[in-house]
Amino acid sequence: MFATKSNPAPAVLTGLLWDTFGVADAIAALMRGGFSEYEIDALGVLCGRAPDLTDLLFSMGVERERAIFYNDCFADGAMLLIVCTKPGRRARNALNIMRQHGCIVPAHKELSEYAATLSSQRRKNR
Repeated sequence: MFATKSNPAPAVLTGLLWDTFGVADAIAALMRGGFSEYEIDALGVLCGRAPDLTDLLFSMGVERERAIFYNDCFADGAMLLIVCTKPGRRARNALNIMRQHGCIVPAHKELSEYAATLSSQRRKNR
C-alpha cells in the first residue's frame, strides 16, 4: 500500500476471537459505528485443518510477525477480525469497538518474541 502526504496509508487493525458469534457481534458493532463492509474482513477455519494463511495475511497488510502468530492461532480455532481504515481517530474508534466485543489484540513485542520462538522450533522439528 502506498502513502502520500494527502493520502496516508490505512491503519490495519487485527484482533483474535475464538467465538464465531463474537466475530459477528464485533462486525455488527463496527458497522453501527460507521465502518463499511469494505473496511472489515474476517478469517478463520470452521472445520478441518487450517491451511497456512501467513502469506495471505501479509498481502492484506498484516505485519509478518503478526501474520505468523495469527496463522498458528487458526489451528486452535481462532478467527481473525481485520479492519483497514484511516489512521488516527477512526482507527482508535475501531480498536475500541473491537476490544469491547472481545477481540484479543496482543502487544507487538510479545508477538515478535513468540514468532522467533516458533521459527526456531520449526527448524528443530524438520
